[in-house]
Amino acid sequence: MYVKLLGILSTTALLVASQPSVTFDETFGGKEDDVARSVVKVADGYIVAGKSKSFSHHRDFDAYVIKIDNSGKKLWSKVYGGDDDEDIKDIVKYGNDFIFVGSSETYGNGRLSFYMNRLDKNGDIVWQKSYYRDEDDEYFGNGVATDGKSIVIAGTERHLNFMASKINPFIFELDENGTMGWKGYYGGKDEDYANAIAFDGDGYVFAGKTESIGQGDFDAYLVKLNKKGERVWHNAYGGKDDDVAYDVEILKDGYLIVGSTDSFDLSRDDAYVAKIDKSGKLLWQNTYGGNRDDQGYAVTKSPDGGFVVVGRSESFARSRRNGFDLYLFKIDSNGKLKWEHTYGGESDDAGYDIVSTKDGYLIVGDKKSRLSRDSNVWILKVDLNGEKR
Repeated sequence: MYVKLLGILSTTALLVASQPSVTFDETFGGKEDDVARSVVKVADGYIVAGKSKSFSHHRDFDAYVIKIDNSGKKLWSKVYGGDDDEDIKDIVKYGNDFIFVGSSETYGNGRLSFYMNRLDKNGDIVWQKSYYRDEDDEYFGNGVATDGKSIVIAGTERHLNFMASKINPFIFELDENGTMGWKGYYGGKDEDYANAIAFDGDGYVFAGKTESIGQGDFDAYLVKLNKKGERVWHNAYGGKDDDVAYDVEILKDGYLIVGSTDSFDLSRDDAYVAKIDKSGKLLWQNTYGGNRDDQGYAVTKSPDGGFVVVGRSESFARSRRNGFDLYLFKIDSNGKLKWEHTYGGESDDAGYDIVSTKDGYLIVGDKKSRLSRDSNVWILKVDLNGEKR
């Protein structure tokens, strides 16, 4: 294990003459592949987490954390891991510290294991843990949530059998020292996945996709657990083709899931948003996008009671030769589209997470240049209308 403090590498922030800008557009990283997957708002800025090849001694991915201030200036960045690949899929605030989850090839079974770190406010490791059940299995850490005391990790186990595999959501609890508490599997007879998890007061909900229940192929999957990890209810959402939920937002009267679907188009993915009540019943569902592939990866509440979703779009990309652009759209509380924007450069770009601020939204993802297949961490701050000034 090592932790390396990195120097400052960033683009110039977007400025507005005569007054401070509430928006900025920054990239971070180095000469290799760098991606941001999760962001947390803190009092003096943001903590951004993902993975990086640029600062690894072995040209494999390391887990990567960056702190920026409220104007987009980098304060520090660090990488975590060993000789092989590590990544971060989600990070949450835990008191004055932070907990991240991802996967590791270095630690655990040496194949692919859950990877969890507790970091202090300066990014230094408080503890580092890995988990696996079988040395031949693969574990994908995708989400982390907390009630302020317990830490609950959500991910997927691929249990390898002879010429086949069993894929199951695997959810488990850690205490403040990283010691495991309850754990469980929450799938059926076919393939099921957990992509995100959130705390909702009396327990947890996780979102993903299921092949075991629903209308056919994969459906978006939402499962409610109590604080002991016992399943309260589960349900599937979507249509006759593939549907998936990548994020879940807690509401006063239920839940909002965001993902993608090809059930409601002839042959292409659309961004998918569905509202679910507290008992798991579907209240409404809508799709967003155009005549090519579009996905929604994360959602945040807007100050007026609506929601803003980020993902990627091929339908509205500025140049169809260049693949996807970051896709940002706002809906009201009933799912009606209010506005949409795309942002991007000369190659594939995407937004993977988003947080609300008092004057806009901060998005993290990755941005590729035309001349290279490698990406940089992309941090984009827009105003309340989703625009850059």
